[in-house]
Parts: sequence; structure tokens; C-alpha cells
Amino acid sequence: MNKYQAFLLSLSILAPAITGVVRYRKIPASYHPLIYLLLLGLANEITCYLFFYHTSNAVPTNIYFLCEFLLLTWQFRNWKNILRIKWVYRLLMGGMSALWVAENIILGRIAVFSPAFQVAYSLALVLLAINQLSWLVVNDRSRIFTNPVFIIAIAIIIFFSYKVLTEIFYHYAPLSAIKNNIFVIESYLNVGYNILLTIALICVPPKSSFIQL
Repeated sequence: MNKYQAFLLSLSILAPAITGVVRYRKIPASYHPLIYLLLLGLANEITCYLFFYHTSNAVPTNIYFLCEFLLLTWQFRNWKNILRIKWVYRLLMGGMSALWVAENIILGRIAVFSPAFQVAYSLALVLLAINQLSWLVVNDRSRIFTNPVFIIAIAIIIFFSYKVLTEIFYHYAPLSAIKNNIFVIESYLNVGYNILLTIALICVPPKSSFIQL
């Protein structure tokens, strides 16, 4: 798969991004971090294609990875079912940010794709999603398959679980063809991830309107 084909597949993010923008004023503000992430992801894909087509896009992508983790963690915090303890939330955000700074700034590896932060933040998001999913199964079983939080959690578990495996196996794959196939699968999986996020945003109920008499 060449960069142009990968870019076309990455544009599947347009579906949830447009859905989020259209529904922005109608859905609860607790879902806004996800919409911000989608718009940032779209901007990153376009930036990488236009300005880094003939060179490594590691710098903008590494920056995006940090923003992705911070925004998704903020999203989980907004749902108030996990990360309710403020110091735990701050410790998680601060710890991951420190890891990113250490790997990319202190060690000077921002211009290459390093696995440490990618594996750590992907694993953290998977665990947060599993925690959220467990809470929903125990506390809110009514129409769970159309619950947007349930759909988003499932999407995160599937996509970021594969991302963890990708980063681990990529560095041990003996052949470049195998390495390429790993990322081809991830590109297609990303399309499914974006489809699930689109469905989730469509399923978000409109926020309540109160009329003062």
C-alpha cells in the first residue's frame, strides 16, 4: 500500500468528524473532547499528506499521539464513571505526558517513531475502555448496544489493542513485507474504528432543553 492509498483510507475520519460538527450544539458537552480529537486527527492526516509526503511524518504524528491520549482521557473523565478521583486523573495525564517528553524531547526521538509511548498510551486507553465497558454492563444494561459510550469503548478496545500488537511485533518482524502488511491491516482497521465512532455520535441523545416559565 502506497502513501496515497493510505491517505484515502485515513480520510474515513471525515465521517465521524462531520457528524460531530453537525451535531455539536445538539449533543451534551461531555462528548466534545471526542469531536475535538476527530478534527485534530483530520488536520493531522491532511498535514502529513501535504507537507510530509516525501519525508517522515514522525514529528506531527508523535505530537498527535500525545494529544490523542490527553483528549480521550478527558473524554473518559467526562463520563464520570471512571477517573472520578481527581488526583488519579491528573497522575495518569501527568505520567503519560512525562513519558512523552522523556522519549521525544529529552532523548531527542521526536523525529522517529518510538514504541514506548505508543504502547503505553494505547494500553492505558484499552484498560480505561475495558473499565468503562465493565461499568456499563453492571450498571446500565438497557439498550446497551445503542449506547454511544458502549460503542466508543468497543471501538477503542479493538483499535488500540491491535495498535499495541502492531508496535510490539513491528520491531521484531524479520521481513519488510510483513511489516508493511501489519500497517495495511491497521489502515483498514482504522476505517472500522471511524465507522464505529460515526455510529456512536449518531446515537448520542440530544442534550436536554429546559424552558424557564
